[in-house]
Amino acid sequence: MNIARALSYFARERAYGYIDRIANSFSQTTLRQVLSEALRSLKSEWDREPDKVFMPSAGDVELFLKLAERDLSIAKVVSSLALAYSWRVEREEGEGRG
Repeated sequence: MNIARALSYFARERAYGYIDRIANSFSQTTLRQVLSEALRSLKSEWDREPDKVFMPSAGDVELFLKLAERDLSIAKVVSSLALAYSWRVEREEGEGRG
């Protein structure tokens, strides 16, 4: 899921706040607010270093929010995937340096 791929930037940077807040969202309102904040931060980082940040499409965001409306636990899944994607990227980058 592209939302998880985008959020993996924060895990790579060891800034887990957005990921944790998304995973622990207790309502749709909270999830939307945190996702909006995370996307704003990603956009700021993308403006500075576009090669380091993946920006999800509007369709990706809409799909994630629709799925989360049906089952809020999808937020935990996406947060877990963000962590997993960050490990994969770090490992691949480390192998490239060798």
